[in-house]
Amino acid sequence: MFLSILIAAIAITAGCLKGGNFVYSKGKSLSPGKSLSYSFTGPVHLTVKVSSNVPVEVKIVGDSGVLKDFGEMRKVDTVVQLPKGKWTVIIKNPGNEKAVLDIEIRGR
Repeated sequence: MFLSILIAAIAITAGCLKGGNFVYSKGKSLSPGKSLSYSFTGPVHLTVKVSSNVPVEVKIVGDSGVLKDFGEMRKVDTVVQLPKGKWTVIIKNPGNEKAVLDIEIRGR
């Protein structure tokens, strides 16, 4: 029971503040045309791991525009250096079927 509550709490947590915080969600549904946003504050090394049953768009954007655009992919597994500032990881389902996502985004 405690483990279920802990996993649920982690799954809804968006990371921010110079590393150490993270987002973890397994089996997250994303309807067609919808998006998810997770905010972080740099500077930080951001590990981005997203896998999906259908292609999704993954971008990292800030006040000055797009820092990294991964395009439409089923899997992203990389580390990005975020400079000082506020950054948002955006995951969008541009298709016409539901996406089922496994997400791990961690700042260090």
